[in-house]
This record gives sequence, structure tokens and C-alpha cells, in this order.
Amino acid sequence: MTKEENKGRQYICTIKNEQEIKYGQDALYVLSGKWRMPVVLALYNGLHRYREIAQSIPGITFAMLSKELQLMQLNNLIIRIEDPDFPKNIEYRLTDYCESLYPIMESLINWGKQHRKVISSKTHQV
Repeated sequence: MTKEENKGRQYICTIKNEQEIKYGQDALYVLSGKWRMPVVLALYNGLHRYREIAQSIPGITFAMLSKELQLMQLNNLIIRIEDPDFPKNIEYRLTDYCESLYPIMESLINWGKQHRKVISSKTHQV
């Protein structure tokens, strides 16, 4: 984009506004990683027990799933529910707050589809 085309365009944020950049970095930190999105999708699709979640995500180890669930709990994306009558019965649920991620995740998926099309068309042109 040329300087002329960029004139009058509203900025998302400027490099000088470090706080805005930090907000974006916070969001990327919460959403980033190989396993975060698959875990959210597993829970969204009704899988709530640890083993069910693990079995629905090919390649994830129990140790990695445990770490992801802990981080997601710290970020208020999921809640851990222990049944007091059955000590081994633990479920995970998405919080209402986590629902605010759905439009973002949908946008990421759509952007990813478009990105793959762009990249695959460029490799065929070379």
C-alpha cells in the first residue's frame, strides 16, 4: 500500500501505543499453541471428561493435555468440576467467557482457509 492509499485510513494501533500492542500479544498468547483450539473445540462439541478430550485430539499426550487444561483454567476459559461423591469423576466445561472467543476462532479458521489458497496459488505460479 502506498502512502497516498494509506492516508485517511484508520489505524488499528501505532507502534508508539505499546499498550495496544500488549493487548494483541495477550490475545495471541491465550489462543496460541498447537493444542489450545482443538481443546476448545472438543469441549464445545460436548466432550467433558479428560480421557474423552484426549482421545478426540490425535497426537496430544496426557501431559500436554493436562498442561493445556491448567493454562486454560488460569485464563478463565474452562472450569474444572469435581464430583464430591465420586473423587475420580472430573469434568471440564467451557466458561461463558470462553464463548466470546467463538467469533475470533471462526475468523481465524476463515483466514486460514484463505491463506492456504493464497499460498497454494503462489507455489503453483513459481
